[in-house]
Amino acid sequence: MKQAHLAGRTRGLRPSQLRQLERLSHRRHPQNAGADLFTLERLAELTLELKQSLHLLIDARGVSRLLWVGPLGESDRLDGHLSGGTRRRQRWRLVSALPGTQGVDLKPEGRDAVIAMDVAPSIWLRLQAAATASGTRPAALWRTDASAAIGWRCDATGALSVLCAAETTEPVSELAAVKGTVYSPHQQEERVLLLTLIGSDPDGNERELAELEGLTRSAGACPVAVCRQRLGQINPQTLWGTGKLQEAAVDVRRHAASLVITDRELTPVQARNLERLLDCPVMDRSELILDIFAQRATSSAGRLQVELAQLRYRLPRLTGRGLSLSRQGGGIGTRGPGETQLEKDRRAISRRIEHLGRELRQLGAHRARLRQQRSTLPRVALVGYTNAGKSSLLNALCALDQGRAVEAKNSLFATLDPTTRRLCLPQSGSAPKELLITDTVGFIRELPGPLMQAFMATLEETREADQLLLVVDLGDPDWQGQLSAVHSILNGLNCQQPRQVIANQIDRCKASELELIRTLEPHALYLSATQGTGLKGLRAWLEQTFWGTSPEQVCKAPSHQTSARANG
Repeated sequence: MKQAHLAGRTRGLRPSQLRQLERLSHRRHPQNAGADLFTLERLAELTLELKQSLHLLIDARGVSRLLWVGPLGESDRLDGHLSGGTRRRQRWRLVSALPGTQGVDLKPEGRDAVIAMDVAPSIWLRLQAAATASGTRPAALWRTDASAAIGWRCDATGALSVLCAAETTEPVSELAAVKGTVYSPHQQEERVLLLTLIGSDPDGNERELAELEGLTRSAGACPVAVCRQRLGQINPQTLWGTGKLQEAAVDVRRHAASLVITDRELTPVQARNLERLLDCPVMDRSELILDIFAQRATSSAGRLQVELAQLRYRLPRLTGRGLSLSRQGGGIGTRGPGETQLEKDRRAISRRIEHLGRELRQLGAHRARLRQQRSTLPRVALVGYTNAGKSSLLNALCALDQGRAVEAKNSLFATLDPTTRRLCLPQSGSAPKELLITDTVGFIRELPGPLMQAFMATLEETREADQLLLVVDLGDPDWQGQLSAVHSILNGLNCQQPRQVIANQIDRCKASELELIRTLEPHALYLSATQGTGLKGLRAWLEQTFWGTSPEQVCKAPSHQTSARANG
């Protein structure tokens, strides 16, 4: 049975050259040594004749399974070219014959070093095809090393006749650790590498990275590594430089990452270029947020809006196989390439977007009718950054029981659908005063445009409210940036309603943060939704705002002593 597979730059080779390569790939090698010396000498001669590098992939039995012609960087995963696939984990050996004059250590560089890591060979024997004046061929022995910058370390250099007999045995623990870095698509938890661009503000960079990590964990993945590049001259094709992307590709293999997430929005061309250079699926921040929304959507309205946002995002990013999926006719005027599958997919998605748009307009009209029915009651909307405590505040303020309480979790975007509850303010000797409080979807910096458009029916609840309560989590180190982002988004939505800042989590913040928000927002109200502190004052403030009655107690900023006791 033919076990060796010939691949790479084979087009244009003469039949005699192809036969020589085939015969060379069928030769056996020692089981416990590097490779057969005669075969490697012939491999070097063919390398000089073809003026192309040649690479042999040898399994543990000494059988050549793959002969690759040309640079390894032109290949995708090497084990994907094996005939019959890989049924079990192998202890591979890789031999590379290189044309031209190389350095003394024959250091692997660029994409070759990345592609070779996919099979995690026990040894990588790299030899110079041209012989020296003494008739010997220089060679170098490399092994995978997770701590090295390029993922490889040089174990030995010398003559080919000496190094080709090197033992392939490695300590089991080290070999297992190296092979554990190879990506397996059957891993239960998705491992993610974060690719970021950093500016000149270290604190801001750390806050943005922490937010990206939080989004990744909210999507159910595990960040395993971070690859940073300083923001400078942008490469329009990839955003990141070639050297940094090579480092990221090595980190993908080193940490067994199955996905790369960027902190910048990518164009379709940039995303394809990154996937090609990294040999790994790539997702930008906007697509990550859409994925979280898709997981969180439970109601029909939420699923409708998320599907519309995802289709609008994916429409310009469709890829297909071109004419290979074309439709051909059988008569005069119908022959030749017809409509490609890609074009049909685009038209189907466009039709689906139109259908969802109609349903979304109906949803907006339905919610408008509901608001009209409740127009006799004052309406208050809880807005703020995601995970600021809006749902917890709604539950605590309205004293909701378990059956009517809104789900409140310590995660990003736990609430997608607006939820309205009635707040009753008891009055002595008269009927209670009532108002409606709506919990809305949380905001985030640089909210994707398709998501803003799709959730406009939900955001109408914010635009139609009589009063906005801006909930700020003082326990978050970046509460100032979050408050600024919320104000910016509300201004973009043309919200003209009065805004009242609610400083939440005063039991978890420092005294300096209380002093700072008192300076920035002198009229802010202070409370803790989880502890119940300040809720009575907020109810009194609402009563004074809508009915003009004098409040009994307003939730003012706590003193230094109270804050110190809370932090202690």
